[in-house]
Amino acid sequence: MASLSDKLQPPYYAAIIDNKLHNSIDEPANESDQLVTLAVRRPGFLGLETTRAADGRPVTVSYWRDLEDVESWQSAGGAVGQNAMSLEVCRVANSNDKEIHIS
Repeated sequence: MASLSDKLQPPYYAAIIDNKLHNSIDEPANESDQLVTLAVRRPGFLGLETTRAADGRPVTVSYWRDLEDVESWQSAGGAVGQNAMSLEVCRVANSNDKEIHIS
């Protein structure tokens, strides 16, 4: 099955959320769930995918048009997720990207 990232045209940004496991199905949404819910309504949001890390933890990757959109999403989330989750943002580009500087 093809990944959403295979269909996106670089450059774009990937925000990787390392989620905490839910203890049960009845557990309320955690911080990363709240950020994902907020993401789908934000300008610049391109989509998201979920997978599992080697240890079984869920990992969510949201894709964004530019860094300002990612920062706006994070600030709109306020304190949500700032303490309890890991968020890594990466720029995805191709070899023709003029902002890449290889030395």
